[in-house]
Amino acid sequence: MLKTRVLTALVMLLVLYVATVWSTPLQFALFISAVLLVGVYEWTGLMGLRHPAARVVYLLIFLLAMVGIARIAHLQAGSTELARTPVLLSSALGVLFWLFAFVLIRHYPDNEPRWAVWPRTGLMGLLVLLPTWLALIQLKYLETHGALVFALIALVSIADIGAYFSGRAWGRAKLAPKLSPGKSWAGFWGGMVCCFFLALLLLYPLHHFVGPLSLGQGLAALLAAMVVAVFSVLGDLFESMLKRSQGLKDSGRILPGHGGVLDRIDSLTAAAPVFLFFFMLLFADVSWP
Repeated sequence: MLKTRVLTALVMLLVLYVATVWSTPLQFALFISAVLLVGVYEWTGLMGLRHPAARVVYLLIFLLAMVGIARIAHLQAGSTELARTPVLLSSALGVLFWLFAFVLIRHYPDNEPRWAVWPRTGLMGLLVLLPTWLALIQLKYLETHGALVFALIALVSIADIGAYFSGRAWGRAKLAPKLSPGKSWAGFWGGMVCCFFLALLLLYPLHHFVGPLSLGQGLAALLAAMVVAVFSVLGDLFESMLKRSQGLKDSGRILPGHGGVLDRIDSLTAAAPVFLFFFMLLFADVSWP
């Protein structure tokens, strides 16, 4: 099982590297769209939809929404940048949704009957996955070599790794025992500390390759990285909540040893719009070399 998990992880990293570094922004957008659509199909399982026709209908609705947003954001062949306003509004909507998701998580399972019906979880799917999709694409447009995409993934990954090891060492007080018994407060703070030090290291290339950072911008960037890490935990807990409501262990079985696509990107779905929102506020006038 461990060998399968490691091999799958290595393949995923290789595919991500090739698709991010060796692609144009439009090609990357197509790659992310294909991955997200697999996740959308898995989301229909979290909605409680079992009939294939119903799941395909939701998939088509999501696809139409992607096409509409792509047109509004000027995501097309030949475009060198996306329209800033719709992208910023999309990420802001994502941030607002995850603040609402925090309330749902905090009051689980008492509030489960209020939201665990397919029309509401279907709407949640749009609010979770569409801002994630557009945020990742915008990060590639902002830095065409993929540095911002990998910076986001690195922050989310280091928070998860730090949480795992500190949780194993000192995790007694549980973070959310009704949702994820394995998560602890020690793990949470361990992840935050690791994320802080990684963000500190990332300030150097940000200062030299994006633009000179003032002291205020540097401190704001560190704070934003901490917020991104917190939201990544929310994304993980939120998917756990949806899976528990449907009695599922994994969102899918497409990735051997890992489960489904959503099981791998749950933290990223919350972190991506937050990361982009703060980045665009801090560096809206940056001209990339």
